[in-house]
Amino acid sequence: MDLKYYKPFEVARMLGISKERLLDSERQGTIAPSLRDENGIRVYTVDQIEEIRDRVGLRPTVENPPRVVAVFNMKGGVGKSTLTANLAVNLAERGFRILGMDADPQGHLTASLGQEPSSFGATLLQLLVPDRTGEAAALDDVRQELTPNLHLIPANLSLCDLNLLLFQQPEREYRLRRTMEQIRNAGSYDVVLIDSPPSYDLTSLNILLACDLVIAPVKLDGNSFYGLEYLFDTIRKVGRVYRYRIPAVVIVPNYYNGNFAVSRQVLKGLRAHYEPYLARTVIRQDVNFDKANALRQTIFQTAPSSRGSKDVNSLSGELVGLLTAREEVRGTTQS
Repeated sequence: MDLKYYKPFEVARMLGISKERLLDSERQGTIAPSLRDENGIRVYTVDQIEEIRDRVGLRPTVENPPRVVAVFNMKGGVGKSTLTANLAVNLAERGFRILGMDADPQGHLTASLGQEPSSFGATLLQLLVPDRTGEAAALDDVRQELTPNLHLIPANLSLCDLNLLLFQQPEREYRLRRTMEQIRNAGSYDVVLIDSPPSYDLTSLNILLACDLVIAPVKLDGNSFYGLEYLFDTIRKVGRVYRYRIPAVVIVPNYYNGNFAVSRQVLKGLRAHYEPYLARTVIRQDVNFDKANALRQTIFQTAPSSRGSKDVNSLSGELVGLLTAREEVRGTTQS
């Protein structure tokens, strides 16, 4: 990802302290001096922010890391990849150690985080499926460091073969869960954030059987309820067949436009039928998401003051409350 510089008020927000405390710490020598841009204004790099975070003792923690969060909806076009990329960057900026996992052969998460999917020889496939020697790839051979707090398991069209290759493996439904156990034992991450494919197949089943929380973005159009009904039917089926209850589901209303009657009506319907699972945050329609995707960046890089960035930041705050056990998980599932 491109090097980004942060102003003092942005750094203070990311650290959860006041701007005055940040500047006082610099003046007192508690933290290293900031850089200066061409106009003489204080700026900080990501590496400096992480050094400050560790020196001042502001590193956030989660319960039982890493928590595995799947951005999941079998309906396509609902904004899964865009939401995953922006949540990953925002959570990383908040100080959480994030592993983004792209499980979609289209590689949209990989591209949204500034990477070229076709440039990678190792993807999630190599992590889950053994080679001819009988060994799957090590995590260090697949993950890419984008920032100190954000690593990526990339995807490309090679993942089109993943379902077929998984089918040939022992315990094929649990390959990702076994990999997550290895990641947990390594102790390197707070959150694993998975961008799921828009389908229900063996890859998707692996994701559901490995995750702690499902985030289900829903585009506010006339087809939303069909996708949600299928999603909850699938979750109940997984519970019955595999004796695994996904702890929680959070539905995120996406692409909301208050000028459109259909957006208002669908949101009203979601609140009437799925209220226990519904996020408080509604992601509003914002052309800046499309502009950021076109540039292979996130909205926090291209339009940090936009309504879209504010909405994702709000949703990220909700997620932090769940991951750090400061808030009760409302949308618990029933098997």
